[in-house]
Amino acid sequence: MMTGKLGDAMAIMNNPPGAAYSAMFDGGDGSSVKGKVAAMSGPGGKGVMFDLNIMGLPMSGGPFSYHLHDQPVPMDGNCNGTLAHLDPYQRVQAVACDMMNPQTCEVGDLSGKHGKLDGPSSMKSFVDMYATLVAGIGAFFGNRSIVFHSASSARIACANFTMMPPMMPQT
Repeated sequence: MMTGKLGDAMAIMNNPPGAAYSAMFDGGDGSSVKGKVAAMSGPGGKGVMFDLNIMGLPMSGGPFSYHLHDQPVPMDGNCNGTLAHLDPYQRVQAVACDMMNPQTCEVGDLSGKHGKLDGPSSMKSFVDMYATLVAGIGAFFGNRSIVFHSASSARIACANFTMMPPMMPQT
């Protein structure tokens, strides 16, 4: 089993109650993708609950993967400026993510752990145990971006996460 140079990802058990971030896709990056990715503390602070509601994915070129990326989208909107996937454990992509062992995947490889999207519209909700809403930890993504990729890995849409008003805590 492939793990990162710094070991397996740690499950996050202390996300702050009510913490929430969202990334809005409005076609401003030159793509037709519109919608929202919302992220909030998982039940009892365990993991992060993601809700994806995406429209305008291409009719072909899927299934579509989505990843938390290491950097925010630059001012020019170029998705290549988001650099690589969020990977604080230095796992890299030499071997595909194994959904059955998500702790061995890159923290940012959400679709590898939770499944890809089909186009042109998709809704998906899941709890990821390895991303965090605690600033200062390598797996924190609140100041980063999410990128949608075609099956060829081309970047087709990207958006930055921004803090939302506190949500009612999940229990």
